[in-house]
Amino acid sequence: MKKTLSFIIVIIALFLLVASYYLSIEILTPEKPSLVDEVDTKNQISFANFGLPEPETIRFQNGTLRLRGWYFKHSKKQNCGMILLHEFSDSKTQMLPYASSFWKRGCSLFVFDARAHGESDGNYSTYGYHEKMDLERAVEYFSEIDNIPEDRIGIFGVGLGGATALQFADGQFEYGFVIADTPFRDMRSYVERTFSSLYSPAILLVTPLSLSMAELRGDLLVNDVSPQNTAKLIEKPVLILVPNISEGQIKYDDAYMIFGNLKTKSKQLVQYTNSIGKLSSDQNSNSEYDTVIQDFLKEIQFGK
Repeated sequence: MKKTLSFIIVIIALFLLVASYYLSIEILTPEKPSLVDEVDTKNQISFANFGLPEPETIRFQNGTLRLRGWYFKHSKKQNCGMILLHEFSDSKTQMLPYASSFWKRGCSLFVFDARAHGESDGNYSTYGYHEKMDLERAVEYFSEIDNIPEDRIGIFGVGLGGATALQFADGQFEYGFVIADTPFRDMRSYVERTFSSLYSPAILLVTPLSLSMAELRGDLLVNDVSPQNTAKLIEKPVLILVPNISEGQIKYDDAYMIFGNLKTKSKQLVQYTNSIGKLSSDQNSNSEYDTVIQDFLKEIQFGK
């Protein structure tokens, strides 16, 4: 009987270990579109539909990691620039619908694929832990090629991009402001919610071990990935956007907790009814969404 019980315990332990191992890979590995889908998307893009000229293809590095993106130089620039950061498992193309809100204010634009996404190098996404240093290099490179001061560069991000922007904005680097749409409050709670919803609440049995393995695999510290904590250090203007509460209580709660921790006095939390959604060839930001952004930019006197 004891041998049988011991055998069962060993089998369960091995199962949990294997499950944790594979979950740790899934946690760090964004889904990438197939090569065929990616080519089709590129062929369907018309920058003119978004009121943009053809961009300059850019490449820059953070250490040995090469990141790729687009640079839109404004011919009538107003001494302002915007970096646009995409969501987890998306790419730079998904940020085009947001671009017009900043382009029409005379701002040059810098859009790039996050590490392990799109055309950029890297195997793992670290939820902002390493991405914030990639963003530092992006700000420096954008400032160089556009001849614009770093404190005149705003950062706009969605989901992972918004969380990365908030983690970057902890006072160590120069930038103008942050607009974060639907940022998560920390990596641990985001992973637990995402995968328990994707599979089953039972996944929480292996999540702690999976996150520990992810730390080793991705060279990160999970507890340090926390926009909610970083918010306490942010002194520049911040606008947090979140879908109407009817579209997700958790998204609102995360945004509200981050907002409540913000040190800056120049801050706004705004709910919107209509989200932009996935890329569409004839889609720009809707009037409600755009109005919120324009009002914020006017208040902080950014762009024309």
